[in-house]
Amino acid sequence: MSVERLYPFAGDHAIQSAVVVAEWADLGGSKPLSSDNLQNMEKESTPRLTQLGLTHHEQLNVLELKMSAGQPSSHTSSAFGGFKASRSTSGGDEQRSVVVARENCIIQINDYTRWADAVRDIREYLNVLLPRIGQHAPIRHLTLQFNDVFLWKAPPEELIMTEVFKPGTKWLPDHVFGLHDLWHSHHGYFADKWEPCRFQQLDNVNVSRAVVDGVHSVQALVAHRASLAEPIWVREPLSEKDHILSLLGQFHTDNKRILAEIFSDEVLRSINMIVD
Repeated sequence: MSVERLYPFAGDHAIQSAVVVAEWADLGGSKPLSSDNLQNMEKESTPRLTQLGLTHHEQLNVLELKMSAGQPSSHTSSAFGGFKASRSTSGGDEQRSVVVARENCIIQINDYTRWADAVRDIREYLNVLLPRIGQHAPIRHLTLQFNDVFLWKAPPEELIMTEVFKPGTKWLPDHVFGLHDLWHSHHGYFADKWEPCRFQQLDNVNVSRAVVDGVHSVQALVAHRASLAEPIWVREPLSEKDHILSLLGQFHTDNKRILAEIFSDEVLRSINMIVD
């Protein structure tokens, strides 16, 4: 099969990055955190994030535009807009990062190995930040996104779509199976959910044949976002049965299910998702 020359990004799995986003600001809802709130959070959180291995720290500034009614001119100023904690390899490649901004917190894992390890570390980062955010605002949206990448190491014309993807999969239009060059497919939909709490889930499924650094690749970027019917005020560190961790676990399961319905058995076997 030609897919023997389609290599998962990380060797035994294809996950290039996993991203978690917790959002508290919402149109018509809670307001973004103020600069003072964020500065206090940075001061309180930095020592603990450093202990967790995120040793590089940056302050993030934003430009504010102030306009007055009836005035012909506006005034811009710089304000504290958040902070970032990260760690990188000796070569400078960023392995993971935590960004806290006025509207959200973004955790990105670029050195993903397995879900149990990733969610353990994500929980530790959230336990540093969410109780402090919970002093001012509740969590209204939660997202988990995976970017799976496979690198093609052979002539581009030998990459056969019917060997990479399951023919008849509901996630791709039939048209892509006859293409011999680059393409992108996007599918998004909402679903109402009631466990572990009531929320509306938005799933976005992006599948592409692309060129990255001159190498043909196949990518599946799948994101799951929960809009909570009742926002969650986080006052204490997350327990194992907390709704936020339960939602992340469900998203991880949903992601695996979708990938299993997109990729052929040969490709799934290369990332240990099915057993002969």
